Amino acid sequence: MDSAQNTPGFASSVVILFSVIFFYCYYYFATSDLPEKICKKINRQVHKKVAVFLVKKGSGLLFLGVVPGLFYFFFLNQDFSKFGFSFDQINSNYQIIFLLILIIAATLFVNQKVNRQNNSLQIELTEWNFSLFLINTFGWIIYLAGYEFLFRGILLFECYSSFGFWPAIAINIAIYSAIHMVNGKEQTIGALIFGGIACYLTLTKGTILIPIFMHISLSVFSDYFSIIYNQNLNFVK
Repeated sequence: MDSAQNTPGFASSVVILFSVIFFYCYYYFATSDLPEKICKKINRQVHKKVAVFLVKKGSGLLFLGVVPGLFYFFFLNQDFSKFGFSFDQINSNYQIIFLLILIIAATLFVNQKVNRQNNSLQIELTEWNFSLFLINTFGWIIYLAGYEFLFRGILLFECYSSFGFWPAIAINIAIYSAIHMVNGKEQTIGALIFGGIACYLTLTKGTILIPIFMHISLSVFSDYFSIIYNQNLNFVK
């Protein structure tokens, strides 16, 4: 067994397998009735819907970020510095981060203007205010930080160490797009494009902060433009 653990690719094979397992744990929890059961004592429907959303996003942080991080730290590798978590990385990459956010915002703006019935919101409310949108944004931030930590952090960097640059990107895109298949053809194709760009920038710039900012921007702007331009949704004071 010790010799097997020391063979090239063992750690990355474990990471590939458990990345899928951890995602399944999150997915089956989030799509089950457990979040609703946890929030069943909340009487007001608006509050209950928000609470269910936060429970689901919090479970994403747990299953995709905290648990994989602990597993990786105690059993595989204690070096998290390679993931590029630092203010120095933000300072050295703020221009590309800002440019990517602008591109994502512009693309989503045009898409929503053309397809006004699009509704990316996971909290099923028709009337929104600033506080609700901040809570929605917070939910996406905690979820996507964990999500990117697993996929563009642990999974990508471990595959890169074992297989090299392009194989690591190919493996990551394959898994990332496959788990989006349940959301339809558009999201699957979008995952191929987004995943490729995110992986390339992560490895070439040496930080997962870039895909984290990209993914948060994608979700938050998509929700914002849905509220602004979908005729069934609106901001109220």
